Amino acid sequence: MVQRKPFYFREQIDFLIHPSTCKRIDLSVLHSPNKGYFVFYVGPRGTPLVVACIQIMSVVPTVHVMCLRDVYWCVHKHTSNLHLSEAMCRPIDNTLITDVALIGTWVVCAEFLGQILIFDIIEMTWRTASCPEWSLQDAHYLVASIGEVVIVSCLRATVGSAFKFFKKDMEALEWSPLDGQELDDTSWFLCKGQSIHVKEEDGRKVYTFDQRRCSGSVVESSDGRKATMCITDTLGPPTLKNITNIYAYNLVAGTVEIVIPTSIVMEVRRWVQPGIFATPTK
Repeated sequence: MVQRKPFYFREQIDFLIHPSTCKRIDLSVLHSPNKGYFVFYVGPRGTPLVVACIQIMSVVPTVHVMCLRDVYWCVHKHTSNLHLSEAMCRPIDNTLITDVALIGTWVVCAEFLGQILIFDIIEMTWRTASCPEWSLQDAHYLVASIGEVVIVSCLRATVGSAFKFFKKDMEALEWSPLDGQELDDTSWFLCKGQSIHVKEEDGRKVYTFDQRRCSGSVVESSDGRKATMCITDTLGPPTLKNITNIYAYNLVAGTVEIVIPTSIVMEVRRWVQPGIFATPTK
């Protein structure tokens, strides 16, 4: 995972740190952006080779890339974006990235208005696709799942909580819904920029750090449409604390369970795969 210094440091020094061994790899100074999603491509031996930082807000989709031995970060902008001419005439940022997931060498980004942007961190190229049944009123999460990307949409307009699951063919850039058999014995842990999917016997559950019926904040898009946006993971300074609990949604019974008896105050919330803490074999 990637950590940053507190926001009051003039220079943000980013570094990779292993949650189990605490081994740290310092990265070159990234002067901007202040807010971004980090992903890194790992080689066959488990060593990170390429690190990418996707800007959350920018005029056009922008990613900063570096190899571990590089001195500087390289900037790659999606200049063929359909909204480029309109965006360049606007004095404010036009692109808002709401979530990312890494599938092999592809960084898949979900844009607020429903575009799916795909950046290849090896070829340094962009592709664009649309997203099925995209609603500005709902929350959307990207999840890497066995070589595929799945978008999980939380329908806040319905009574209680409802979820939709679509998987993407990365070559054809086509979407198809997950059927009941594919959802059986699965659990989905949702968190912006860091959602995970695991196999779990007798499962079909969704876990979040907050209740899905929260109101969020009102955002106005470039065409004047207004929508409610709720980003569950804190995008502000690392020192900003949150009252946190874990909510488990049973997709079969339609019930929700509070996992932690008493909510706790945390600075950072992350899901971690159990295998990360496994004892290394000699």
